[in-house]
Amino acid sequence: MSYTATTIYKMVMGISKNEYVLPIIQRELVWSTEQIENLFDSIMSGYPIGSMLFWNYNYNYKCKYKFYEFLKQYDQYKNNHNSEFDTTGTQKITAILDGQQRLTSLYLGLKGYLNLHIPRTHWDKAENFEKKYLYINLLYEQDQNYENTSCKYEFKFKTKEDVAKENLSGKSYWFPVGCVLDFETDKDYREILGNFYEKAGQNLKDRIADIFQDLFFKLKKEEIINYFEEDTSSFDKVLQIFVRINSGGTPLEYTDLLMSIISNIWQDGRDEINNTLDSINSEYQFNIPKDIFLRGCLFLTDLPLVFKVDNFENNHLEKIQNNFSEIVRYIKAACRIFKDFGYSKENLRSNLIILPLAYYLYCRQNINIDETDKEKILNWIQLSILNGVFGGQTTQYLTKLRTLIKNKKQFPLSEIQAESGLMNKRMTIDKDILEDFIDKAKYGTQNSWTILTMLYPSLAYGDKIFHEDHIYPSSKLSKEQLDYGGNFVANLQLLESKKNIRKQDIMPEEWLTEYCLKINKTIEEYKKENFIPNIELTIENFNNYIQKRKENIKIAILESFNNL
Repeated sequence: MSYTATTIYKMVMGISKNEYVLPIIQRELVWSTEQIENLFDSIMSGYPIGSMLFWNYNYNYKCKYKFYEFLKQYDQYKNNHNSEFDTTGTQKITAILDGQQRLTSLYLGLKGYLNLHIPRTHWDKAENFEKKYLYINLLYEQDQNYENTSCKYEFKFKTKEDVAKENLSGKSYWFPVGCVLDFETDKDYREILGNFYEKAGQNLKDRIADIFQDLFFKLKKEEIINYFEEDTSSFDKVLQIFVRINSGGTPLEYTDLLMSIISNIWQDGRDEINNTLDSINSEYQFNIPKDIFLRGCLFLTDLPLVFKVDNFENNHLEKIQNNFSEIVRYIKAACRIFKDFGYSKENLRSNLIILPLAYYLYCRQNINIDETDKEKILNWIQLSILNGVFGGQTTQYLTKLRTLIKNKKQFPLSEIQAESGLMNKRMTIDKDILEDFIDKAKYGTQNSWTILTMLYPSLAYGDKIFHEDHIYPSSKLSKEQLDYGGNFVANLQLLESKKNIRKQDIMPEEWLTEYCLKINKTIEEYKKENFIPNIELTIENFNNYIQKRKENIKIAILESFNNL
């Protein structure tokens, strides 16, 4: 392999013209916003950003492998993916084997944008997303008393509207980093900054000059991109290289290679799977990763669950392809039921739990469940989550569940409980275990949410958004009080999102007086309905309140499971 170097400017402009593409085995963008921002800080600080590996491939009509363009914008609303590269008339391709995350990040920071979701808003509305571009704060000074690992520069993705407001405040001055690509010299910034630069003191002018000199030379002139070139025509060799070089950093997911193999056998497979996941995640607010979905394809079609390449080739893949619409239908149906029970990507981490329910619906060829099934399935979900049965070593367990569920007319909860016990996976609740669950169920976890839904089984989860609300506001509690129970389920209730936002950090007695008057209910009634001890909710009574509410929660849950 030969070694060479080039500038960031040349690479970014080459990407914009599709002179550099991605092989089918490459994953999509996985870097976070913070990782992209830190990459630019590393470049400006003079740190090495690692070598890259390019593959020079002589393309011909016999080639059965696809190539994809770089991501030019990252859009969480549209869930955009890398577009397939049109190879018409192409004779030579330069594909990136190592360096895609860094090069995509550089392009998005300099010529693209991120369209990101606004926290605590609905995911299905375009107005709840905002375009953010990469800026550098010219007024930022590194804290010299802080750790040496802190950033030397302040790069942030921000909206144009936020930048306009903050620049008027005088506390910061954000400059769009991508503008530097249009500079002919490092002095071009003066004209763009205009009055701001003219009014700046000499010390600030000197610092700004240093920043723009670094920006100009690091991004346009210096050959910072170091890469090797591989000229092999063997895809097998490329695959071996790819696995080897991706053993560090953000780990290469085995799923990414499987997706590549699937796409080469089932031409539309990658798009079908991506579109399906986008649809599921958009319609039901789940975040089902590709590996879980692919396991679901094996699970619903009664194929071996060992997650390896052999199970996604030839006749097995043909079976998945032929049944794909049914697989999608019943996985979606399972997601809908989970959503009706109050679960979403915000509070469900064990996505594997969706698959047994999807299989049950698939076997019955019915997307709906009756009231008897509804109770059993909800109990199964709650017991499975609290007992962590879908943690590690799940292949054998899923295989056993599939056998138990197959062709059953009613959901076999008692059989699952018995078989789980034989496999050392507890599926019961008693007084001592429940105390431990309550003590450890921290705010924002799937366990806290599960316990709260046990306490509030009749809420319309499918129609409204509910938040976990601190009864005693966390801002009013000390670290010791938060650790004692203030940031755990003993101090949590479920409130509709709008009510929770309005509640803010009001102390409980004050909020209850105002809220109960609005809903025409006595404070005593509200406390009873929400398992809150009927004592004065003052800071002095906090520890007593925590102990009494733990007991109230325990009694309520044990009563609801007395039939199990």
